[in-house]
Amino acid sequence: MAASSNKARRGELALRLPVGLVRLADGRCVRDPDAGIQASIAAVFEAFAATGRIGSAVRQLLASGICFPQLVWGGDKAGTIIWCDYNRTRVINILTNPAYAGAYAYGRRRCRQAPDGHIERRKLKPDAWAVVIPEHFTGYVSWTEFEAIQRQLRSNVQAFGRPNAFGPPREGPALLQGRVMCGRCGSAMYVRYGGIHGHQPRARYVCVDQADARRAACQSVPASDVDAAAARLVLELMTPMAIEMTLAIQEELDRRVAQREQHHQLRVTRARYESDFARRRFMLVDPANRLVAAGLEAEWNTRLAELATAEEDLARFRAETQQQLSVGMQNRIRSLSRDLPQLWADPAVIDRERKEILALLIQDVTILSEHTEITAHLRLRGGACHTLTVTRSSIAPRKRSPPDIVAKIDQLLEIGDDAFVAQELNAAGIRNWRNGPFTKSQITNVRKGRALSSHHARRTTDGYATAGELATRYNVTRTTIRHWAITGLIERFSCGKRHRWYYRVPAGADIVRGCGGPYAKPPQIVAPSTCNSSEPGAV
Repeated sequence: MAASSNKARRGELALRLPVGLVRLADGRCVRDPDAGIQASIAAVFEAFAATGRIGSAVRQLLASGICFPQLVWGGDKAGTIIWCDYNRTRVINILTNPAYAGAYAYGRRRCRQAPDGHIERRKLKPDAWAVVIPEHFTGYVSWTEFEAIQRQLRSNVQAFGRPNAFGPPREGPALLQGRVMCGRCGSAMYVRYGGIHGHQPRARYVCVDQADARRAACQSVPASDVDAAAARLVLELMTPMAIEMTLAIQEELDRRVAQREQHHQLRVTRARYESDFARRRFMLVDPANRLVAAGLEAEWNTRLAELATAEEDLARFRAETQQQLSVGMQNRIRSLSRDLPQLWADPAVIDRERKEILALLIQDVTILSEHTEITAHLRLRGGACHTLTVTRSSIAPRKRSPPDIVAKIDQLLEIGDDAFVAQELNAAGIRNWRNGPFTKSQITNVRKGRALSSHHARRTTDGYATAGELATRYNVTRTTIRHWAITGLIERFSCGKRHRWYYRVPAGADIVRGCGGPYAKPPQIVAPSTCNSSEPGAV
């Protein structure tokens, strides 16, 4: 064991190489000489560099028709390559294997025997690997690029129970997702969605990192206000580069088409070689040995069918490419690139793509929200900073309650709380702006939006208090307060709910608490000047 560890520290211990890498007779590790295998492995890193996400990279690989070279480790076909489709597991294994970065890594897994006898294998984090020798041989990416990929994968992780604020772009309408910082506490702001508005959920940026301690969110702003201002700024900055962007789009489309066509051609070349090899084997067999000849003939027919399928796929791809890159399509791309606002609002552009465009230009956005304005400080990738001041959007006029209903709510608040007001309005047949019944939360929103005092605040202004508040003031129980009200010692006022009252001591007077025993005295109303809290029985 010690000898193996010493050889591993020198990078001389032979480890099993993944597909795409081979070991020469002198012990050196190099890329697989098969150009098709090299192109398939390199395509994974290119797809992830273009998308930044595992799911998007898999979809791009599947759409391009690129196959994965699966190496068979055991059985009769050990050491052979089977071409199959990509999936998440295969892409993750390629992106997280340091061998593709030319690094020698030993001790990536830890094995131990469990009490029941089976062997448990657990992957370790990179900082816990026993031996890591970067750039030990030629890989597909550099060690710096491999570390950047690992950081991107860690930032894409969605933590259980709470999403990562800096995760990958998703399908929601919040375009600055993962880029917004709180201007008050410096924490990341998360995306929260409310009711459906115009067939889309209404998104908000909410700072909730210390909401438990504050018992409220630090700040919450509508995402549409900040997103629109940021998009306008980005379009203004990109307008001078419209011609260069058009050329870049055309070059990128040509590069992707050439890459996909190369993979199809490599597939045809591989199928033609296997067909020729099967034909040569069939020609060398003795015709009298019909059992062997029949098997080789069947294999030859199979290879010919695979060759025909590969050629048909190549022809179909070329036809589809010519249709996609027609003159009309190229002219449309040029016209849209010249008119960036039209390109941005094009229905074919989904929100996830808009997020990816903004992520390429914007580093982060720091938001400071006031009552009527939102200040957004944008920091671009190049280091330039821009400050935007946005007027906070208000409720649409059709969603506002009419003045007569607001006046009715104001009158009912003199009698009861929000739940009582909603109950009275529904009983009178009055409907909200959705033509539905009022709820307690809707009455609360109308009251706060129109700066109406709550029922409790109105009663407090009039000198009323709850039974609990008076019980604390006079150091008695709530039952005693209710008894004082029943006997007429203090006033009480119903708030509209059963068994819910507000109480008030008569103006200019106070109460001396009574006492029991042989010298029992009832509570009395006295002038405030005669009440001395130092005397026994006085409050």
